[in-house]
Amino acid sequence: MHSKKLTTPFRWLLLFIPIATIIFFLIQRPSPPPPDLSIKTSPTPPSSLADLALPPDWSLLERFQKTISQKTFLKRLQTIYTKDHSWKKWISLDESENSASIGTFTLHFSDSDQPPPGAIFPWKSRHQLDPHRALPLSGLHIALDPGHIGGEFAQIEDREYRWKDHVIREGNLTLKTAKTLAPILRKQGAKVTLVRSELQPVTPKRASDFAHPRLFYRSSEIRARAALINQEIQPDLVICLHFNGTASQTPENSQNFHILINGTYTAGELAHEDERFQMLQRLLAGTATEEIPLAQNIADAFNDYTRLPPYQYSKTSRTSQNINKHPNLWARNLLANRLYQCPVIFMEPYIMNSHPFIKRLAENPQEIFSEYAHAVAEGIIRHYSRP
Repeated sequence: MHSKKLTTPFRWLLLFIPIATIIFFLIQRPSPPPPDLSIKTSPTPPSSLADLALPPDWSLLERFQKTISQKTFLKRLQTIYTKDHSWKKWISLDESENSASIGTFTLHFSDSDQPPPGAIFPWKSRHQLDPHRALPLSGLHIALDPGHIGGEFAQIEDREYRWKDHVIREGNLTLKTAKTLAPILRKQGAKVTLVRSELQPVTPKRASDFAHPRLFYRSSEIRARAALINQEIQPDLVICLHFNGTASQTPENSQNFHILINGTYTAGELAHEDERFQMLQRLLAGTATEEIPLAQNIADAFNDYTRLPPYQYSKTSRTSQNINKHPNLWARNLLANRLYQCPVIFMEPYIMNSHPFIKRLAENPQEIFSEYAHAVAEGIIRHYSRP
C-alpha cells in the first residue's frame, strides 16, 4: 500500500512546531546577570584594629633607629609590656643583623642605649628641668584628665551608684578632684591644663551615633581626649583621676588603692596592628623610665595620706602584672594610658560604693577631694624634687 504524500503546507507546520517550542522556552528562561565589572578590594579585617582605630603610620618609628640595645628592648618588652611569649608571633629577632622585624617595619638596635628622641611630642623628663628652678614644678606642664564624664552621662557610662538618698557619679567626683588639685600644682610652679572642665564629653559624638553605647564612652571619648593631649596640650605628664568601684549593688565594707601604668599587652591586643604600634612607641621612647619612679612616689605619698590597703590583682590575671614589687603599682593596657604619648599615671583609689566612702562623702565631701589632691601633689613634688 502506498502512503499519501504530505502536502507542502502540512510539512511546513511540522517544521514550525519544534522551532516555536524552543523559542518559547528561551523566552521564559531568566537572563543571566550582567558581568560585575567593579574593582574588588580587600577591606582591612575588623579584627586587625581596635575599635575605632586607624591604621598606624609605621614611619613614625624611624626616629628610634639605633637608639636602643636589644638587651634593653627585650627587658622592657618582657617585664613591662608583655606577660607571656605571644609577642613572638609579631616580633622576630635577627641576631645576625642586630634587628627586629615587626611586619614590614624593621628596627635596628644599637650596641648601647642612646638618649631616646621622644614620642609624638617631646615631653620633658625630671632630668630635663632647670636644676636651679625656684619652685619644684617650674617648667613642668601637667594635664589633669578627670576620668569619665559624669552628669547626665553617668548612667549610660555605667559610673553611677545609688544608695538610699545618695547618688554618686564618678565623673563628677573626678572633676571636683581635678579642680582641687590644679591650684595646688600651680602654686608649686607647674602649668596645669584640664582635659575637660565640665560635665560634658570631649568628643562631639554621642551614644546614638554608635551601634553600642560602649563605643561612645570607652572609645570615641578617650580617642578625642588623646587627640587633644597629643596634638594641642602636649604636656609632660598626664594624671588620669579615677575613683575605684565594684559592680556590686550592695556597698562594700572596705576600700583599697592602686596605680596603673601602661603594659601587659595580651595576645588578643597584640593582634591589633594599632596596639602593637602604640606599645612599641612607648617602649622605644622610654616612657616607663619616667612613669615608674613617678608612680612609686605618688603611691608612697598616697599611702602616707590615706593608709588604704593595696588592691591585689589575681596572680593568674592575663591582663595585669605587678611592677617592681611595689604593692600599689600595676601594669595594664588601657586605652588612655596607651594613647597619651607621655608618662601617664592612672589613679584608682577608694571604693565609691563602699560604706566608708559613702559615709565620708555624705559628711564632708571636700575632705575627700582635698586628701586625694594633696596626696597626688605631694607625690609629684617628691619625684621632681629628686636630683
